[in-house]
Amino acid sequence: MTVLAASDLDQTLVFSARSAGVPVAGLVEVEEYQGRTISYVTPAAWALLGSLVASDRFVPVTTRTPEQYARIRWPGAAPRHAVCANGGVLLTSGRPDAAWAAAVQERLSGCAPLAEVHAELLRLAGDLVRAVPGSEEPAVRSVPDLFCYVVLRDGQRAELEGPRLGELVASMDGWGYTVSLQGRKLYVVPRPLTKSAAVAEVVSRCGASGFVSAGDSLLDVDLLVAAQEARRPRHGELFRAGWEHAGVELTGATGAAAGEEIAAWLLARLGS
Repeated sequence: MTVLAASDLDQTLVFSARSAGVPVAGLVEVEEYQGRTISYVTPAAWALLGSLVASDRFVPVTTRTPEQYARIRWPGAAPRHAVCANGGVLLTSGRPDAAWAAAVQERLSGCAPLAEVHAELLRLAGDLVRAVPGSEEPAVRSVPDLFCYVVLRDGQRAELEGPRLGELVASMDGWGYTVSLQGRKLYVVPRPLTKSAAVAEVVSRCGASGFVSAGDSLLDVDLLVAAQEARRPRHGELFRAGWEHAGVELTGATGAAAGEEIAAWLLARLGS
């Protein structure tokens, strides 16, 4: 039987100008937003992604909403299956699966209501999550019925880290939520909402024997641990935290070069 290759996107396969670690002039542009390019891969990674997508066994797995995921440009057609919203949305040929959405809501029924979490995040993070004057974006953004997140402004990450973040983590843990700080984004996600559960559903539907995976953040831990084999980059939230697990190997490279290394590893696993 075959295996699938499931991978996180941001800071695992695709990179911002800040996280790429190399000048963007030599990189391939893979995402535009509001008239500017915001995500890149190396030319070699672009070719590897083309082979991964062509295999029909590659599953992008992201905390992005479906709308945010749709901004990613792929070599050729987009992958047939994709997991968005940290496992809350399963896309098949670009369409959300209603049966999976219903199953997710059943799984989340034991967590605190999202509206209460939204209010608690505003209370604990205080001035750091207040809306920017003149901005149309809310201070705390919600993916309906799934989770909350905040986009921090420049310099605010340092203000949040420490006791304030610790209090938020402790409070949300009691309500059944995980807190993850990734770059300038702070996520508050129900613990039962996992990437691995959605990937397991894709594995079952495809008749595969399992999957290999890659990821860089706390929200990727379940995906990495559930895989037959896994890789994580030598950067990101897990690397900074010193997280380790048997069977989850570190890349040799960092930044966009690590993304290239991971893409090559995923493709090799599909051929083994």
